[in-house]
Amino acid sequence: MIRTPIGRLATLSLVLIVLVAACGDADPGTMVDDSPGPTAEATMGIETTIPMASGDLAVRLCVTVDTLDTRLAGLTAIELRLPNRVALEIELGKVQAAFSELRQADLGELEPQLEDPLKRLGYRLVELELAIEDFRTNPRPRRAAPHVEEDGAKVTDALAVFAILARC
Repeated sequence: MIRTPIGRLATLSLVLIVLVAACGDADPGTMVDDSPGPTAEATMGIETTIPMASGDLAVRLCVTVDTLDTRLAGLTAIELRLPNRVALEIELGKVQAAFSELRQADLGELEPQLEDPLKRLGYRLVELELAIEDFRTNPRPRRAAPHVEEDGAKVTDALAVFAILARC
């Protein structure tokens, strides 16, 4: 289990390297997914252009994903100690608000392939909420702290998968 931010970053970097290697060489302006994969039927032949306009649907989705990622990083950066219980709850509220924006975002043509990863992200977030509630109310918060760290890492991983599939 990777518990440090550097370890998580290394794991995500490895996943991105594998994905880039699997994609092969492509023109950076236009990419067509011709590689067979678990979602090949959903993505075969879909051509996307790197968005340049701020009003573009893909840009708005990526900004929403980035906001959630930033809020999540703020939450996981909080040291799990008794005095930080209130700060943890405040940051959780910010993460929940960012996730609510993501759920309401227009996914456009990517909706079929992003539906399940979005649900998984929601489930992971509920698990994190329960772990934080346990940490806040447990008479022995040291026992609950590892669950918050583990569930925070799971939410981070689920968000990274969503971001990759959303092409952010």
